[in-house]
Amino acid sequence: MYRPTLIVLGALAVAACTAEPPPRSAYYSYPPPEQGAPPPAAAHQRADRTPAGPEPVRSIGAGVLASSVAEGYMDNEESSMRTALRGSGIIVARTGNDLLLNIRSDSLFGTSVSLSDRGEALVERISEVVRKFDSTRIVIDGYTDTTGTRTQNIDVSQKRADAVAKQFSDDGVESRRLAAKGFGDEILKIPTGPKVNEPRNRRIEIRITPIVKA
Repeated sequence: MYRPTLIVLGALAVAACTAEPPPRSAYYSYPPPEQGAPPPAAAHQRADRTPAGPEPVRSIGAGVLASSVAEGYMDNEESSMRTALRGSGIIVARTGNDLLLNIRSDSLFGTSVSLSDRGEALVERISEVVRKFDSTRIVIDGYTDTTGTRTQNIDVSQKRADAVAKQFSDDGVESRRLAAKGFGDEILKIPTGPKVNEPRNRRIEIRITPIVKA
């Protein structure tokens, strides 16, 4: 009574064992490696795709502050800045309603005028705060020690200040809020004679000032 059923099941088992395995591409997620390059339309679309920019933030401010609220506004920005830069080694000072960030150039540039990876990361941490508190201006001043000539020092300090300003802009800070100037060895933090290698004199100072109604 059960013999025909057993015969059928046996035949199915043999067929299953001798069946061809699925194509290798079926084991890959889409698209499989064997597909090669995308079709021309897709390739064109990829080439024209705009890289993702900085994450959007909700800004606090309307471009210009009433003088009666400027102090409280900068209190909040100072608190946010200190939190963002905790453990970074960047000195955050307050003069009236201005914030002043003092950053040794060695932390940003190493020995060149281009920001290092660490320098970019540090500027990005500052950018996240100043993008949020957008009723401020940001002035970047560059300084050197006395090891170079006056002309060389002015040139190096200007290029470094410009590099920081460009990174701010790349991070989404509006260019109209930024200014950069190199002072070379004109204003020494640690007074020295000529041709003295003093890391504390090689620095970037960033002044953040509220935009207040006249």
